[in-house]
Amino acid sequence: MSFSLDSFQVGDLITGKIIKLEPTGVLVDFYTVQLAYVPLLELSLNEIQSPEEAVQLNEIREFLVVGNYDGEHDIFFSHCSPETLKDSDRLYEVALDLASEKCGHPVNREDLIVQTKVLAIHRHGLSVRIYWFLCSQEHPPTVSFSIRKLEMRKAWERVRQLQAEDVTVYGKILNKTSRGALVKIEGLYGSIRTYVDKQREELVGGEELPLNIIQVREEYNHVVLIQRSVSIRLRHLQIGQVVSGIIRGIKNYDVFVDIGDFYAWLPTSKMFHPSVDDPNQFFKINDHLKATIIKIDPENGQVVLESCGSSV
Repeated sequence: MSFSLDSFQVGDLITGKIIKLEPTGVLVDFYTVQLAYVPLLELSLNEIQSPEEAVQLNEIREFLVVGNYDGEHDIFFSHCSPETLKDSDRLYEVALDLASEKCGHPVNREDLIVQTKVLAIHRHGLSVRIYWFLCSQEHPPTVSFSIRKLEMRKAWERVRQLQAEDVTVYGKILNKTSRGALVKIEGLYGSIRTYVDKQREELVGGEELPLNIIQVREEYNHVVLIQRSVSIRLRHLQIGQVVSGIIRGIKNYDVFVDIGDFYAWLPTSKMFHPSVDDPNQFFKINDHLKATIIKIDPENGQVVLESCGSSV
């Protein structure tokens, strides 16, 4: 029994065959009475320049339905001669007229993809359906089917699993940010969290680091990671533990203390002097300090300190 593309529901997984490759995307046969156009961007989670980097002609692939099919893009001819099918100019003329009428404005030939599908052969000729798809930058196609969104869904499932199992992942630093660095994990962008300038300065673009995932927030398209060495150090710390460290950073309202492969945070409210307005009045870079751990926040990769007394 034949059925149409609009019978699929958003969220469905469907299988289709790649029947035509174009510079801007591909045509897919979902074994329905219609063909579908999938633009280049929706063929892979990775950045690609051509369809061949993600799919092959006649390949069977799984797609995620991400939107409602946006209507008719075809015309049916019950009696079509083989000669007419060979006349590509005539086919494009018909498709251009239909596309212009549907869109409400003139359409250029270079912005149109046309494909014919022979449905039946009989003594009076051929029964064919001519499909057309508009793919200009000014009028991009409505996305209804996507490999990229399917790969993204699988990637989020994978990073949640990696976080739950505390697996060490390796990410290459793409560039530095104001809070750390940008990396790519399982095809998703993530950020390495740091808290002081020195930690950030030690990160090198292109360097691959062992990391642990500490936050996965799909709704914000956000993956947060910390260096594996920091994660290991966190596990050996306890609330109430007295630690010795060296002051590596001084801000207006807090101090960052190196307690060994890790930078802990000492806010002004937890300093030994109750009326500290400017930490620079009491501390200098490279001062030694003893402090008590009062909070460990693994989800943010942060340790909060309370000072025990003056520098030692």
